[in-house]
Amino acid sequence: MKLLMCLQCHDIFNLSLEEKTCGCGLTRGKYIDQLNATYSGKHAIPLGFTNTSLIKAIQNQPTNGLGEPFTAFVIPKECATFVKEDEVK
Repeated sequence: MKLLMCLQCHDIFNLSLEEKTCGCGLTRGKYIDQLNATYSGKHAIPLGFTNTSLIKAIQNQPTNGLGEPFTAFVIPKECATFVKEDEVK
């Protein structure tokens, strides 16, 4: 799952086929298809969740305590499936 974080307003949001923006409007992005996405904004940070890890954590959600961890990561600046719009060629 691809997400964007805006370092200006600290919003984190998921993407869809319709363009979405953060609360301050400086970060935006959208899916092009089921795998590829683009984003823009000098404050934009691309994030990801490992889908299988998230699903497993949801299935193992505890009743109380700290919760079930899952894998999240900052997507590299150079990623073939998540491209910054000013870098699209």
